[in-house]
Amino acid sequence: MRHNGRTPLKASQMRPEHLSLRENEPRLAVCPDCDTWHRLKRSMILPHRDGTPVEKTERRYFGNKPSGGRRCDGSAQRIVIDITPEEWAERLLAAETTAAGRRTARPIRKPRPQAAPAPVQMPAATRPLREQLAEHLQSDCPRCRAGSCVRVIELRQQIRRTAEIASAPAVPIYGQLRTAFREHRASCTPCKNGTPCDAGRKLAARMTNIAREQLARTA
Repeated sequence: MRHNGRTPLKASQMRPEHLSLRENEPRLAVCPDCDTWHRLKRSMILPHRDGTPVEKTERRYFGNKPSGGRRCDGSAQRIVIDITPEEWAERLLAAETTAAGRRTARPIRKPRPQAAPAPVQMPAATRPLREQLAEHLQSDCPRCRAGSCVRVIELRQQIRRTAEIASAPAVPIYGQLRTAFREHRASCTPCKNGTPCDAGRKLAARMTNIAREQLARTA
């Protein structure tokens, strides 16, 4: 077997996972052309075929034609073994350790979808709509069985909009009224003396009504 005339490859410059220099085992190497494992004989890769089909020609020999396509150009590639099996094993271990360090051991979890609020957590203003939705779902609706009921979609949209409006905080309005009430008391003599005037009583009544509405929404 003659080498293919290419520049010999040094084992020290090859990837350690492309070599097998274990003791008491045949030496193996990955062909640089077809990336397949083959034995080394006299420091050369044994001739092999790369699977590329070849055109049929007139036979110039007797016997069966070799299968597997044309002869790979990486056949008889000379490899200079300039490292010891111990050095190769150390390089292989270092490469495997580096590859393992790149792989994360922490699983990446997808965010869970937020669950819909329970009926007891929803505002009381949505109760009539929720009752209508429950009655409709209990009825024998063919569109509900098919999963394309427009009535259900409309009711759920109304429930969501009503809940958003009902849960909107009234704190900004309450804060403005409280600021106006404090400024009024600072400049009003009857309110300072403990006998609120009409304007003071109206401001206090509005603040009380907003606070009650907010408590009823969160109840």
